[in-house]
Amino acid sequence: MRPIICRWLPATAIVLCLPPLGAWQTPSNPPEKPVDFNRDVRPILSDACFACHGPEEGSRQGNLRLDTTESVFGDRDGYRIIVPGNSAASRLYQRISAKERRMPPASSGRTLTPKEIELIRDWIDQGAKWQSHWAFDPLKRPATPEVKDRNWPKNPIDYFTLARLEAEGLKPSFEADKATLLRRVAFDLTGLPPTPAEVDSFMADHSPDAYEKRVDQLLGSPHYGERMAMQWLDLARYADTHGYHIDSLREMWPWRDWVINAFNRNMPFDEFTIEQLAGDLLPGATVEQKIASGFNRNNMINFEGGAIPEEYHVEYVVDRASTTATTWLGLTMGCARCHDHKYDPIKQKDFYRFFAFFNTVPERGLDGYEGNADPVLPLPTLEQKRQLDDLHQQIANVLAAMPEKEVLALRNEWQKTHIATLPEPPSDGLAAHYTFNGDLSDALLKHDGKLVRGEVVYEDGPTGKTAEFSGEAEVRLEQAGDFDAREPFALGVWVNLYGLKSSEVLQKKDSSEHWAGYELGFDDVAYTGRHQRNLRVVARFAERWPDSAIEVRTKNRVPMDGAHHVLVNYDGSGKAAGLKICVDGRVWETEIAKDTLSGTFRTSASLEIGNKDTGGLFQGQLDDLRIYTRTLTDTEVENLAVHLPARVLLTELAGAPATEITTLEPDKPPQEADIGELAKAESKEQKQARLEKQHQARLTEYFLKHDAPEKYRQLYSRLAELRKERDKLEKSITTTMVMAEMSKPRDTFILGRGQYDNRGEKVTPGVPSFLPPMSRDMPANRLGLAKWILDPSNPLTARVAVNQYWQQYFGTGIVKTAEDFGSQGEPPSHPELLDWLATEFARTGWDIKAMQRLIVTSATYRQSSMASRELIERDPENRLLARGPRFRLPAEMVRDNALAISGLLNDKIGGPSVYPYQPKGLWEEMAFGEGYSGQSYTQSSGSDLYRRGLYTVWKRTVPPPSLTLFDAPDREKCTARRTVTNTPLQALALLNDPTYVEASRALAERTLRNGGKSDRERIDFAFELATARRPDPRERALLLNSLREFRSTYRQDQVSASKLLTVGETKADSSLARRELAAWTTLASMILNLDETMTKQ
Repeated sequence: MRPIICRWLPATAIVLCLPPLGAWQTPSNPPEKPVDFNRDVRPILSDACFACHGPEEGSRQGNLRLDTTESVFGDRDGYRIIVPGNSAASRLYQRISAKERRMPPASSGRTLTPKEIELIRDWIDQGAKWQSHWAFDPLKRPATPEVKDRNWPKNPIDYFTLARLEAEGLKPSFEADKATLLRRVAFDLTGLPPTPAEVDSFMADHSPDAYEKRVDQLLGSPHYGERMAMQWLDLARYADTHGYHIDSLREMWPWRDWVINAFNRNMPFDEFTIEQLAGDLLPGATVEQKIASGFNRNNMINFEGGAIPEEYHVEYVVDRASTTATTWLGLTMGCARCHDHKYDPIKQKDFYRFFAFFNTVPERGLDGYEGNADPVLPLPTLEQKRQLDDLHQQIANVLAAMPEKEVLALRNEWQKTHIATLPEPPSDGLAAHYTFNGDLSDALLKHDGKLVRGEVVYEDGPTGKTAEFSGEAEVRLEQAGDFDAREPFALGVWVNLYGLKSSEVLQKKDSSEHWAGYELGFDDVAYTGRHQRNLRVVARFAERWPDSAIEVRTKNRVPMDGAHHVLVNYDGSGKAAGLKICVDGRVWETEIAKDTLSGTFRTSASLEIGNKDTGGLFQGQLDDLRIYTRTLTDTEVENLAVHLPARVLLTELAGAPATEITTLEPDKPPQEADIGELAKAESKEQKQARLEKQHQARLTEYFLKHDAPEKYRQLYSRLAELRKERDKLEKSITTTMVMAEMSKPRDTFILGRGQYDNRGEKVTPGVPSFLPPMSRDMPANRLGLAKWILDPSNPLTARVAVNQYWQQYFGTGIVKTAEDFGSQGEPPSHPELLDWLATEFARTGWDIKAMQRLIVTSATYRQSSMASRELIERDPENRLLARGPRFRLPAEMVRDNALAISGLLNDKIGGPSVYPYQPKGLWEEMAFGEGYSGQSYTQSSGSDLYRRGLYTVWKRTVPPPSLTLFDAPDREKCTARRTVTNTPLQALALLNDPTYVEASRALAERTLRNGGKSDRERIDFAFELATARRPDPRERALLLNSLREFRSTYRQDQVSASKLLTVGETKADSSLARRELAAWTTLASMILNLDETMTKQ
């Protein structure tokens, strides 16, 4: 339902949405000033010249560099590129001002404006004073500048900003009024508006340090950590799913909670850095420190079809290197992945040495199908840990009552004496039997298999020989398995899941788009490859896919550890309930994905191994395929799964020495396995040992279940129950992805053109060569890198950090391009202030709250945001800081503000992400594939609908629409600054999104209950809740007039009033008159839409 609100707004009310203007100063024209190379000239050369005459050797033209003094000022066979003091003799000026063969050439797509040419000329004529790039210069503490007005500054920041203003012939703005200032600082430090009580308290406090006291209270608020985390989550590219079109949920909210708590505890920035980059490498690392290392596990993870594991592993490492460089160093280091950086002195070798720090994580290239991808850290609650400990002890007690030597002796005796008593596999109703013991023939001589193309290799398997299909063999079993929807049948086969690379195992279906027939296979093997741990079995029957079809899949997954027997039992009912899936002799619990079959699935197509129509010729091992014209009993299914491997093993092992029995292995605590080893090829000996261990475990299990003495059968039954209970509990435990180190690090190579398979020179971990080197006491791992990042000799880290904080409060950093401190970035508006703040940050022990306090208590921050038109024209982006900050709230805070004003906000801190209102079917419409946890959206209920935007579930391919409309990034990559737009869609969202419509009703109810008796009192109450001030007479008159119009409208339209009041999960207050509530709801919506409501000013 789309509530119609905006059409009832009177034209005069739009005036309320316009930003206020103040006029009290007119700036004078700035005096002439010398040309500064870093500020004025380097950006021009970087934009127009460095692509062909910069650091990258591969694209350099004419053997000329314009980024080094040697090339720029050196002799070049009788001429110089620049002759200081003489632009006319300088080849650079000659070429950029020439009428013919002017540089840059038209083919480059770059041009210089007359103003830019003039700047370069003036710089040369003024002596061509060269400066190294400011950001790479050593960090030195500048002296506080002298200013004329010594009464205005409140702390050292103000001397730097005032000195710039005085140099520009400007004066600072007056201080903002108390209510505006409180609202501004409350948003900046907590992300929430002040309550009416907080406003009243502050207004009544006339002490000289009233503002400073309020700042300290806000810094101590638990919501401070949430506000600080918003920007950090953008940098960390935080999300709740893995990020590709085939998507699954992940659990990373414990890391988000760690960030919030770290800010609230005022963890020093150096510790904050070390724990996030290398918390797992700290001596005796705590659980919290390991959680912190999840910063670099926030990258996207893939498991889609056709993906190459090594290719995506490289993508993950590239992402970590690039994100770390942007977040802490302000460098676009990823631009050197394919070649030397075109604009900055970052060599391709530098990039891959930096890359090497992150190339040691024991992870798979394709992972995440089931949720978190290894390495993960379990985070049991105290109660879960107690229960686990209790279960482990009970399991240990049962195992102690089953001495392994005694069980082995009994099993060996059983092997010798019971080989002849093993139950035969069922033969009644057997229609086809393919043994794969050297050919494709049917043992019953009814159907012969046909090798259409390719080759099948026969190797040792669980029943003697097994057929190895390479992915190039097309095999048809002709008319075997020809059934109708009303005919019962069973189909079972051994499949070796270790190394399986094909989803479809067997299919009998036609080749049309909406096919008829049936298929048996696994969910998305092609997406996971050999590196996934387990798979779900899926069976599909269709008359016309997907409209008339049955689809059933197992809830649990089959381990990819070797051969497993998979069987489908179908009762001929035409219903999904009549289709059972059995694995290793047991009926498994299933979930029904489709149950719409309305006709027959019989088809003339052949029964085939794999699916040639989707390019999925089978790649893996099969054995002992049996097809029955009836359903099998549970006992028959079990006999079929156990019989042949048992008979083969009993024959081979009878009289052999006993080996370990994995069924009786004790529980072990989780180990941090070297997951990288999983990708290594398995030797023939290793394969045989693994198969033998697997088969013996199955024999032992069969023995203990069926033929062991009663005592052991009961103990084993209890053991199975306890293990099932343990597994269920472990599955419920929250985990989070963390960093870890491989026992043997991977080798790192320079990758030609950035391609994963184009290896060049081998490199070792290191830092960019143009920056200070790592000291000898810094280990060549992530911990050493973190220490280097924080080393006093590093010129970037402190500058980048304080610039991010400044950006948070003023909307724009001192360096506007917060993500790029290189040549393509914008020079700092106040370079001395930036360096002073950076040195102050390090000098005070990297105290984050102290830095925030310093900024928000400065006179610069406390200025009014009002300005004359002349000042706006002179400095539209407020780069001179002649006025206070004024900009629309960030996306999450637009929503939080509306919820807080209305009284709906649930201010709970931390915990899992929530699912607020969003258009129905949006995730599903954008999803590819079915059955993945990140493909469907289930809306939250109750108070979870009103949590802060920070906790909204984040899916990169479908980020929250109500937040992206207000410029929230998709978080596919690190984001150091958000764009700010102003679009009609934003207004439409505020008028029609259920969150804001419901908030309008809640604000109306709050106003009618608590705002007084008269319309005037109530309007003042609602307006003050939204803006922290009372409306002036003109504004009040407009609102009163609008209220009268809304009342008139709803008196004539009861239906619209009722519809409006049903939006949202909360119920409208039945004690309030519906038409009156609807009128006030529409007025509240108007107030929530005010520019002043959504703007920090």
